[in-house]
Amino acid sequence: MKRKLYQGVFALSATLTFLAGGLSCTDDTMDKINEDINHPTSVSSNFIITSVETVSALLVTGGDFNTYLSVVMEHQSGSTGQMYDADQRYVTLEEPSSFNNGWNNLYDNFSACKDIIAICSEGGKEAGNLVNKGIGETLMAYNLAIATDLFGDIPWSEALNFASYMNPKLDKQEAIYKDIFSLLDQALIDLQSGSPSVVQNADVYYGGNVSKWVKAVYALKARYTMRLIGRSSDKTGDLNKILDYVSKSFGSAADELKLDKYDGSTMFNPLYTFSNSRNYLSLSKSLMDKFIARNDPRAEQVAINPDGMYIISPSDPDYDPFPNGAGDRSQDVYSQAAASWGMTAPTQLLSYHELLFLKAEAQVRLNQDASSTLKAAIAAAYENATIGINASINSTNANRKIIGTCTLTSALAEEYFESRIQSLYKANPLKEVMIEKYLAFFGSSGESVEAYSDYRRLLSLGESFITLANPNNAATAVFPKGHFPLRLAYGEASSNPFVREAQGNGAFVYAEPVWWAGGSR
Repeated sequence: MKRKLYQGVFALSATLTFLAGGLSCTDDTMDKINEDINHPTSVSSNFIITSVETVSALLVTGGDFNTYLSVVMEHQSGSTGQMYDADQRYVTLEEPSSFNNGWNNLYDNFSACKDIIAICSEGGKEAGNLVNKGIGETLMAYNLAIATDLFGDIPWSEALNFASYMNPKLDKQEAIYKDIFSLLDQALIDLQSGSPSVVQNADVYYGGNVSKWVKAVYALKARYTMRLIGRSSDKTGDLNKILDYVSKSFGSAADELKLDKYDGSTMFNPLYTFSNSRNYLSLSKSLMDKFIARNDPRAEQVAINPDGMYIISPSDPDYDPFPNGAGDRSQDVYSQAAASWGMTAPTQLLSYHELLFLKAEAQVRLNQDASSTLKAAIAAAYENATIGINASINSTNANRKIIGTCTLTSALAEEYFESRIQSLYKANPLKEVMIEKYLAFFGSSGESVEAYSDYRRLLSLGESFITLANPNNAATAVFPKGHFPLRLAYGEASSNPFVREAQGNGAFVYAEPVWWAGGSR
């Protein structure tokens, strides 16, 4: 399992190299024929980086976690299949099988990142390749944060030592976060070591651009410092750190940590892939009600009629969003979100608009004026939404090609801020920043996972700014603390006794927040 993520990439490269050498059967060629290229014993760190980056975007950021959580966070509604079950709060969200694929992808990535770091460290065959080592450390920190944010305490310190620990114990989330920051700090040292980058085209995020990787590390440090703000012993100091990290990070959307290589032919946006194969999602009434209440121009752009696939406004007779938690199981009946069909829309691991919202939140919590930052964040969010909508309109799938024109512009974003949001910001700055951030995370980019972490963080701080409408979130006799999932069920619960004990019957997902949200695990 350790190398299954990238052995296919290695095998393909080896095959192409063999073919390029011609047809003469030298002894060296005959030796290569007998090599088992599907189980390599030595792999370039470049190959592994390509694999980890691709899996991180397609299967971690944009995969099952995001699909389920888009329903939980009411960015989408689940109208049939497993998504309907999640919407109705059937047992889906407490079952390990729902998240087993994502769980396995995370641990495969951990193993691959460990290999990158080892190969490029002292004693490794690429010792001194500190740029690749820094990329490996950054990717490890990112995947590790996703894992502990969603599951809480997880197997970590023993998990990658297969020879000694077949059933690794669970580490505390607090300790795991210390390792996340250690990885990011070491990544900064390695990336800025001055050693030349050799990753280039193998790096599908930045093409080996070291300065952009450095910016990405600072962006992640800003995100995760804010994540832990409820546990901070020096909130003012940490909020100022966030502003410092932001100042060293993205200068525009061109610096975003994202996968934008979807060509609509061989590689597709993962939300599009899910929708095209399953079609389990419909337009969220809760989300649309928020857009409409704010007179937000996005309300006129994000809904489509599934019969004809054309953009409709809330005033259209065919407008029929799915009532969260209360709709009927159906397919292609309710309105849908154009975002579901963004064939080539990029997957955002950390976007420019998120960074600006982090800055705005830190400024507000420090009693600084964040209005200009919020205005810029909304403009960046509109730009990202435009990309997603146009990716639906320009789809090469004739059956899933959205009919319409995207009319969102920077001028429209500015007008929206000045005519509507500015007054709301003055009334309650923090609430306005967080609601606009939540709205910005809706789309094709896979940002519902981050919205989920934000929502839980705010709940732990007593800041219930984002109203979710699903009636199934309410407390019941069976779930006295409510039926909103505060974490996800572990994957592979039956194979590790420590995980199996932590999982129990699954009811804990509705009762126990993760450590940074006020829980104990």
